[in-house]
Amino acid sequence: MNKDEIFAAWAPDASIWSQWTKPVLFAHLDVEGTASDQTASPGDLNWCPAVENKVAIVVDLAGAESVWLGIALAERGYRPVPLFNAIPLPGGHPVLDPFTGRKVAAVDVLPTLGALRPGAERLARLPIAAAAPPAFLLDHHRQGDGRAMLPDEFDNRSVCFTTDFPSANFLLAHGIQGALLVQKARSDLSADLTHVLRSWQQGNVSLKFVRVDSPAPPVRLEIPKPPWYGTMFQRAFMAFGLHRARGGGFGAWMPGSSAGG
Repeated sequence: MNKDEIFAAWAPDASIWSQWTKPVLFAHLDVEGTASDQTASPGDLNWCPAVENKVAIVVDLAGAESVWLGIALAERGYRPVPLFNAIPLPGGHPVLDPFTGRKVAAVDVLPTLGALRPGAERLARLPIAAAAPPAFLLDHHRQGDGRAMLPDEFDNRSVCFTTDFPSANFLLAHGIQGALLVQKARSDLSADLTHVLRSWQQGNVSLKFVRVDSPAPPVRLEIPKPPWYGTMFQRAFMAFGLHRARGGGFGAWMPGSSAGG
């Protein structure tokens, strides 16, 4: 499959949710990704609502894990929607700094990149209904590990915005009255995703949470009002200090980097 075919498998014209698929990482499929184990079991999916229940799922796991859980949900009738918004370290640059041993890129998106192509091949064979509910796929590590970035390092930390998702009104208009957040720990809810879920909650979309590594059933999720919520500064506040890529998405050499030219 070429780039266009891979993207079309993930964002088919027939799906109303395809307009939210981020093309950023697909544009870099020529960069060699890290092989991802597509045979790895996504675990017990008894928590997954039937598609007839019209629930939107938000998968917030490590990038490649999100991809493969998205495929598992597609096999149950959901339409996976990749929202990966960071670009990879440019090809030819070492992953680790030879002198410090530090990772050159703030976020390793290569496993995610390595999962998108084989994921597309499996996805293209699935008879997903045009009206299938969405499963939005995020990289839980999108904001990096909290380290301070240095010159000669590649800052591809990213955030998601409320505009990266359909509004509560759009969800309700298409029969989606509830949303389920899938993570490995409730305490891992990041500020950017908090704003997204809060906007849905205020729009009368009911929220639930489930730990993908736990057999417990989904529980109700209540999002308190976070700082800066609903203000005109929210978008700039969330992206402060991050580096936009020229071609879209997030990713650039730190100021002072010799690699950046």
